[in-house]
Amino acid sequence: MITMKKSIALLTLAWIGSFIVIPALKAQTPTQVQDTLVARSTSEVTVTSTKPFVQQLVDRTILNLSARPSSAGQNALELLRSAPGVVVDPQENLRMGGKNGVNVMVDNRPTDLGGQDLAQFLKSIEADNIQTIEIITNPAARYDAAGNAGIINIRLKKSLTHGFNGNLSGSLTQSTHARASGAASFNLRQGKWNVFGNGGANAGFQVTTANNDRQMGRETLTQRGTEDDRFHGGNFRTGVDVQVSPKTTVGLLWNHNERVTQMRNNNLAEQSLPGQSDRFTRTLSQADFSTQRNNVNANLKTKWGKNSELSADLDYTRFGSQLYNPIETQQWTKGGVGPQPKEWLNDAGVQIGLKSIKIDFVQNRANGFSWEAGWKSVFAQTESNILAGPGANKTFVPDTGRSNQFNLNESIQAAYISAKGKWGKFQIQGGLRAEYSRILGRSIDLKQAGLNKPDTAYLNVFPSFFLQYNPAQHHQFGLSLSRRIDRPNYQDQNPFVYVLDAFNLEQGNPYLVPQFTQSLELSYTYKYTQTIKISYAQTTGFIEQMTYRSGEQTIQTPQNAGTRKVLSIGLSSFLPLLPWWELYTSAEPFYQSFDIQFQSSALSQNIQNGSWGFNGYMSHTLNLGKGWKADLSGWFNYQNATTLYVSQPLGSLNLGASKKIWKDKATVKLSISDLFNTQRWQQRATTPELVQDTYRKWESRNISIGFSYRFGNRKIKDARERSSGQDSELGRIK
Repeated sequence: MITMKKSIALLTLAWIGSFIVIPALKAQTPTQVQDTLVARSTSEVTVTSTKPFVQQLVDRTILNLSARPSSAGQNALELLRSAPGVVVDPQENLRMGGKNGVNVMVDNRPTDLGGQDLAQFLKSIEADNIQTIEIITNPAARYDAAGNAGIINIRLKKSLTHGFNGNLSGSLTQSTHARASGAASFNLRQGKWNVFGNGGANAGFQVTTANNDRQMGRETLTQRGTEDDRFHGGNFRTGVDVQVSPKTTVGLLWNHNERVTQMRNNNLAEQSLPGQSDRFTRTLSQADFSTQRNNVNANLKTKWGKNSELSADLDYTRFGSQLYNPIETQQWTKGGVGPQPKEWLNDAGVQIGLKSIKIDFVQNRANGFSWEAGWKSVFAQTESNILAGPGANKTFVPDTGRSNQFNLNESIQAAYISAKGKWGKFQIQGGLRAEYSRILGRSIDLKQAGLNKPDTAYLNVFPSFFLQYNPAQHHQFGLSLSRRIDRPNYQDQNPFVYVLDAFNLEQGNPYLVPQFTQSLELSYTYKYTQTIKISYAQTTGFIEQMTYRSGEQTIQTPQNAGTRKVLSIGLSSFLPLLPWWELYTSAEPFYQSFDIQFQSSALSQNIQNGSWGFNGYMSHTLNLGKGWKADLSGWFNYQNATTLYVSQPLGSLNLGASKKIWKDKATVKLSISDLFNTQRWQQRATTPELVQDTYRKWESRNISIGFSYRFGNRKIKDARERSSGQDSELGRIK
């Protein structure tokens, strides 16, 4: 028991350079705080407190999902849509701070996925299986150099308690249509062994309104349609850690994710051209799309002496996707009956194999100095094929020019070294990472005509530097510099042409090269709760989806468009307004400018533009006592312009409440997402050849009810075990 006199206290706990902020304790009269000490020994005292939903640390933002009732029934992609500073566009690509190129990791391991493959993977992970989400805007040298916008690290749940324990949860979500999800986890920690696992499944149906209006020369095209999306998927993760000696732990881990989607699109297009009769086109598309990802990991961590540590990881990942997409199109004019429907088939498959080995060595020296070094080798093999062609009565004939196979082999060898130390009020960290990449690609069509992606081999160096100055107890100033790389997504390099409908095509680009970003960030933090950051980033070889005209059709293809510059100011604040009321807010105004080369088959034109954008976020968490908790959160993204595109403002307001029951072993959650139904994507593309408006509205407003139950032993290990260093071996997240 602790007795406090009249005061306002703010307590921070520090470990490995990070900080947890515990809400202010206010007392108008002497106050006794009960049940605060969890473990006591002659060497240490451990203090616990409920973590806020958002923690603003020196180098990252952490979202604690257990502290947010409104996360019930959501998947990882939906959680990121409402995360501070994160934007999900209509193609479900992630952006941070106005920049694309986000590197998504799970338990500190890269997913090595992008585009729709990454989106499908994130949808397969249920919120009930996620412990925290870390948003890192300026990573250190030990992280892969990929990701100019930063890193999102999703940490899955793993218990640190002894004995057998676990959790069961489920949720039901109702919008216009319903979806359901369930999750389970278990952990058996006994002696030198720790066996763990978790899994989840989801299924549902939703309808999205998808409209397009296009002006090409004198021709006007109006498309009105719906996308019916029926899906089911799941994920499973299991592993074992064994402490083979007091200083060495080995582990095995298996991750499995899959998702199956059946999408039915129905749209009606009207073409208008002065002096001609209007023409109508009905398109019916059936797309059966499935993805599956398996990852196997073997890991080792061992301590050398008192101050050194060596870790090693072996990984093998197999990712596969399959698309079967027959399309039926019928055209007619006013007052006239059209010809027989035209049919087209896209039948595409992708297999990606990834092998990697990673070794890291860390040594801590006296006076707060430490250094680390590591090596990583990655070998990737991509096999893609597509059978595409016209048909009649569901019988299709492959088009020899558009049906082909594309193979891509890539190897990356990376090494890094970094050091950090403390001199008086200064903390300095510097690192250097070198990566050598070699790429070979080849495409062959049914005529045996080949297209070779030029052999590419390049060596790049990525320095990083961090400086922190602490002039007084509650004040921190920071400076960081870094250089990063974004390699093209595997599927973006496929030269295939995908027919979306009679007017819209997509095509990959085998000649894409990486984009590079140099970043500078200045920061000031007060009491670890109030932060302001000013950052500048310049990206060369910027990769962007460009829209071109091809006859009556438009075609979207990724290009190394040019240069992008981003200047942003980030403000974040955590305020314990009352002992039971916590407020987190963040605001990020930013300015983007672009200098790109628009290069189509008909013309070449330099385009320079720029605009202001804004991302804002707010979260209120109310700890109401007797097991009750509530939260109110909202986010807003102001109109933003990129290379050729201007998106309209977008925002959402969410509510949630939870109640612990059955001696705190069970929790009931109720949440409402997008209370005012404001989530919709509106975007205008303006090019020298056309103007196109896109509108998408999905079932964003919904109500969810969730239930979770914890079972088994909840006893925390005693302090003597923790101080021996064994906890870091047994409890590492792999």
